[in-house]
Amino acid sequence: MHSVISAALDAICVERDDQQYSVSFDTAEAVVTEFGEPDLANILFSEIPRTVPFELVAELFDLLTWQTNDNGGSIHRTIETWLREGTDNRKLLIALHLDVYPFTNGDEMEQVLSHLAETNARVSSRCKELIHSRRKPGHAG
Repeated sequence: MHSVISAALDAICVERDDQQYSVSFDTAEAVVTEFGEPDLANILFSEIPRTVPFELVAELFDLLTWQTNDNGGSIHRTIETWLREGTDNRKLLIALHLDVYPFTNGDEMEQVLSHLAETNARVSSRCKELIHSRRKPGHAG
């Protein structure tokens, strides 16, 4: 794994319990500087070993949202593609554990996640949880 990615993941591990990210933001910015914004999610997915917990990767993606010029737009479009494809459980788990709902359109989110819930036992519960929480009264989106 590239040293810049390793430094970012290490910083997140140190700061995540208190959720007081400072060094983590700096190291996430270094990741963007090193790899650029185009196709960043796929690049990181390829670079980060599968032994790194998906939750940690999702946290890195969340921090990267604040470091990119498009506020994570490219990353979110990529993870939406991962969800539509539905072929790699690790990609699905990362995508389903970000701090934002996938898809700006709630109907599209429900359609894609309902399909995954029916066809993939590994992510079924999380898909149903996201659908339910987005349906709650007073939720915008």
